[in-house]
Amino acid sequence: MMTNHNAFCQFCTAVRRKGAFALCLALCVLGLGLSASAQKPTIITFDAPGANGYGTAPVGIDLLGTVAGNYYDANYVSHGFLRSPGGKFTTFDAPGAGTVANDNNGTFAAGINQLGTVAGYYNDANLVSHCFLLSPDGKFTTFDAPGADTNPADALGSWLIGISALGATSGSYIDANHMYHSFVRSSAGKFTDFDAPGALNGSTEPDGPLNLEGAIVGWYLDSNSLFHGFVRDPHGTLATFVGPGSCDTGTSTGCYGTGAYNINILGTSVGAYMDNSGNFVAHSFLRSPDGTITTFEAPGAGAGLYQGTVWNQIAGLNDSGAVTASYVDANYVYHGFLRSPGGKFTTFDAPGASMTGTIPVSLNQWGSITGYYYDSNYVVHGFLRTP
Repeated sequence: MMTNHNAFCQFCTAVRRKGAFALCLALCVLGLGLSASAQKPTIITFDAPGANGYGTAPVGIDLLGTVAGNYYDANYVSHGFLRSPGGKFTTFDAPGAGTVANDNNGTFAAGINQLGTVAGYYNDANLVSHCFLLSPDGKFTTFDAPGADTNPADALGSWLIGISALGATSGSYIDANHMYHSFVRSSAGKFTDFDAPGALNGSTEPDGPLNLEGAIVGWYLDSNSLFHGFVRDPHGTLATFVGPGSCDTGTSTGCYGTGAYNINILGTSVGAYMDNSGNFVAHSFLRSPDGTITTFEAPGAGAGLYQGTVWNQIAGLNDSGAVTASYVDANYVYHGFLRSPGGKFTTFDAPGASMTGTIPVSLNQWGSITGYYYDSNYVVHGFLRTP
């Protein structure tokens, strides 16, 4: 734990902008107290109050260990929740969120930044989606991406997907012509649209949080129905890539190509690709800022059809370079793993997880991991693994 803290503090020297450096330094100072409390890893499970048989699904964890996520009530209306490090729950609904039963109404958190601001979207009673931010003091900001189709008859709109520590956000929207577009919104509220070059019909999708500087990763689909990964830097330059040995026959054959899912303060990104073996086995990678790709496999990952590492397209990556995600074994059971910055693997399963398995989604700078698991009745529950 102390090693991870020291490494993270050293990373602050790479941050050149004054505001970002000050924030990074503050995280290091705060971490001095947190590092000293390291104990043997433990996993606790939880459910949001009011969650029905549809379950509880965390989406992220902040610096202090607050978990954000979503749950469905008995009417199949979604609500957001925050779980404090001490286990106290606060539930929330974005203003304007619909409450129509069994109609995918409600509030959907998508992520939480290191300082506790939640980003997400809500569906109104007409199933039009709108973006929201929830500050640590409980104040909501709601907005729509410029150009988003908010016609109630169309049930479209815009969605937030990720948020940086400094409050920049990214997301997608659908316009009146039913075309997808991606956007970045600065902390001051300025929108910038973007689409990857060669993307089919605007099929560019940001994935995961922005890093401290505002870089973001994701994937897009080309005209041959092949997925590629991309990295968009804070200045808007977009680089595209595929994993080494990535399958290239398109979605019609079962090949889903390459995607990038998270990026840290140094510009290192994590993602996965399906190979050309015929089994479309998933392999994970770390991509450095200069484009060098290093692949890795979780021990125990299967090599059968649609097995492998980071198959679920969710991966947590912190600024020390640790990665958490899931792998699929030879029996199609999902397991969680933590890969240290030095490449050491620790695998784990949430207590009570069924054959469907354990899905980590996020880890903070100190190595706390949150995610969800399925029980034997296929009900989703949250978990928190502390280092």
